[in-house]
Amino acid sequence: MEAIIFGCGTLTTLLVPQLTEDGYSITVLDSHQECLEVLAAQAPVKVILANEPLMRDYLHEAGVETSELFMALSDDDHQNLLLAQAATHLFNVGTVVCRLDHPQLQETFAEIGLNVVGAPLAPLALEIQKAIVR
Repeated sequence: MEAIIFGCGTLTTLLVPQLTEDGYSITVLDSHQECLEVLAAQAPVKVILANEPLMRDYLHEAGVETSELFMALSDDDHQNLLLAQAATHLFNVGTVVCRLDHPQLQETFAEIGLNVVGAPLAPLALEIQKAIVR
C-alpha cells in the first residue's frame, strides 16, 4: 500500500510510525528541505523536495496514480485544499484527508464531501476559558 503526505511537520512525524506499521510505503512532499532530511533520517520514508509551483509533477513523481492514501497536512489551508481536491477528483485516490485550520473552510469543504480534519477553535477557546476561570 502506498501513502503520500503533503507537509512535513509534527503531525506527519507522529503519523509515519503508525502508517509504516500498518504496511504503508510513505512518500512525503514538502518545500522545507531540513524537515525532510530529519524525517528521512528517522523513518523509512521517501522524501521529495517540492519547491516549484508545478505541484502536479511532484504528485506524479510521488506515485499518486497508484496511491491508496493521500494526506494534505501542511500549514497552508489553500494548498492543502488544492492538492486534496486534485487527489480526489483528478487522480481518484481512495482515501484523501485534508487538514484545514480555518473553521469556515472546514465547514464548507466538509459539507461537499471532503474528508476534513482540523482543530475547531470554539472548543479550544472554551478550554482556555475554563483554565483561566477559577
